[in-house]
Amino acid sequence: MLEEELTGQVIDIQEFRTEIAKNYTIFLTKYPEIFSDLDDGSIFDFCLYNSIKDYFDKSPADTFNVLRNENGIEIKSGRANESDLELALSIAAVKKLVQTDTKVEYAQLLGSYYNDPDEEKEWIDFTLYKRTQTLIDMGYGKFAKTAGILEDEDEVYKL
Repeated sequence: MLEEELTGQVIDIQEFRTEIAKNYTIFLTKYPEIFSDLDDGSIFDFCLYNSIKDYFDKSPADTFNVLRNENGIEIKSGRANESDLELALSIAAVKKLVQTDTKVEYAQLLGSYYNDPDEEKEWIDFTLYKRTQTLIDMGYGKFAKTAGILEDEDEVYKL
């Protein structure tokens, strides 16, 4: 079966507060296949932080959300009303993520920042707003497995 051709678009890019968020969203629209495993209607927030202190203070430099729709992805500034999860990223991590060339390379680098974070530089974290099994059933589990975030061979959940 051929993989569908996905598209990506940023809505109102001028709404973003930072250049790094603009650059990251443009990068994501060039690689909408990163989100190909997600079900239509999946939506999650990206929060970019200057430092781990800002993360703990819940003070992101910028936020946006990604909606997986039937054609690909749609990116908007700000948080979603009912997000599936939040992905928090250091700006240093984002600067390196936007230099990747494939879905797998992106996922593996993202996973390395989760599994082996450098709290002074590159790190990511997740906050889940739905049950883990629900998120896995929505396709997030396949991405997490590619990223190396779900590594346990005896994992209870079906991916």
